[in-house]
Amino acid sequence: MTADPGADRTPGELAGIRPSIPQLEAVVAVVDYGSFTAAADVLMISQPSLSRRIHTLEDALEARIFVPVGRRMVLTELGQRLLNAGRRILRDVAEIEAMTASDQQVTSGSLRIAGLPSLVATVVPSYLGRFHRRHPGVRVELFSVEDAAELLQALRLGRADVGFGVSDNAPHDIDVVPVRTQDFVAVLPSTSAPTATPPEPVSTRTLAEHTLVTLPRGTSIRELTETVYQSYGVQPPRVITTTQRDALVELSVTSGAVTIVPDALARTAAIFGGVEARLADPVQREIGALYRSDRHQPHALRRFVSILHEK
Repeated sequence: MTADPGADRTPGELAGIRPSIPQLEAVVAVVDYGSFTAAADVLMISQPSLSRRIHTLEDALEARIFVPVGRRMVLTELGQRLLNAGRRILRDVAEIEAMTASDQQVTSGSLRIAGLPSLVATVVPSYLGRFHRRHPGVRVELFSVEDAAELLQALRLGRADVGFGVSDNAPHDIDVVPVRTQDFVAVLPSTSAPTATPPEPVSTRTLAEHTLVTLPRGTSIRELTETVYQSYGVQPPRVITTTQRDALVELSVTSGAVTIVPDALARTAAIFGGVEARLADPVQREIGALYRSDRHQPHALRRFVSILHEK
């Protein structure tokens, strides 16, 4: 384990050091986006400028915030404490900005959006595009999370202002704007597709005979896929697992396999020579935009939420 040279410093020894907002933004961005290069891009500054912010803060603290581990930069113990405090401070600053911002115009600030990967690819763009056209001066950050628990954590820790996910059973401290109902369908090789008009649902035999292409266990798509197979009373004879959602449709068609995906992802099936097929029992989930129920919200978030309410 790498020693943290600042770990033994007492709160009193750190009390006189006041990190600037840009320095805190730099630390949080490196953690959230995984590298100095990505963080600089998100903050729209040069990498040397970002490195200078962090190194200046390290000099003031007389301790390291990040240490290299292989190719990654990892927080020291002091860095972790600084990160937690930095998130709180940046959230408080955003609330102050919300109280003083004009209700008529948003010309600066930031909006951080998180979402399940399939929603980032298919649902978020239309809302985000509309927001950016109206408020081009707002810096927008968009990233994906693996599951509902990580999405809620991102919202509560202030890593995201708004998140797109399954809206059922949202906690009491989270507000939800319903966005759409997402339908799941099967993607099949064209030779295995139902031929009736209108097409019959995918058959039990098809699911029982064909390889399944899906995501790893623990992902929402995998959980829904397993629910579909249980409803048919069968198990796939073979399973190809991939972490790449965008590869599910093409991989299933080229492999002569089956995949169960949201309808928005299934629309590319015809490009690869496959077809969509409905399920015998409809599988749906309600998608919504989630955000914290704070009294004072960043003004950019309020404007984004107003766009979500538009028809």
